[in-house]
Amino acid sequence: MAFTHKFKAFDPTRGEVVAYNVDWPVGRGGSNVREDVMLVQALFKVYYWEITDIGEDLTPPPGESSIIEVDGWWGPTTQKYIEHFQAQSVAKGFNVLRDGLIDPYRDAPWTPSTLSRTTYTLVVLVQRCHRLCEQNRETYYQDLPNRQDMPQRLRNALKTVKTRADKYR
Repeated sequence: MAFTHKFKAFDPTRGEVVAYNVDWPVGRGGSNVREDVMLVQALFKVYYWEITDIGEDLTPPPGESSIIEVDGWWGPTTQKYIEHFQAQSVAKGFNVLRDGLIDPYRDAPWTPSTLSRTTYTLVVLVQRCHRLCEQNRETYYQDLPNRQDMPQRLRNALKTVKTRADKYR
């Protein structure tokens, strides 16, 4: 299930960095564990609907005119967001695999996938949410474990701190 991952920042003045990860893949053919799906949906909600767009092209998938529901159920809407985000990421120059899956990242978030040698989609999503919220002085991302508008199951899951996803144990 989704969890919090704390690690040392590259910049020693920044101390500890908080990231979020999933234990199992989310998307077409993924395990789609409920809390993992909730985290992915919550990150899409932050990225596409809450962050102030300052010229970053944070447009949601075509045809999506309402905020993505954070319910933990994988389906056509969540899949559309995954595929749209991967396409946008590639267009912006990120080396992500357009496979329709959000895999857990291994160890440190900047470590590439051992199979495809690409950046994990989740790493790009987490880093962009974190950076854009920080840049805009918004706390949507950082506050995920405590936000009352997020499901209790997700908040509970994000209170768990681990260093590695169960998929890689």
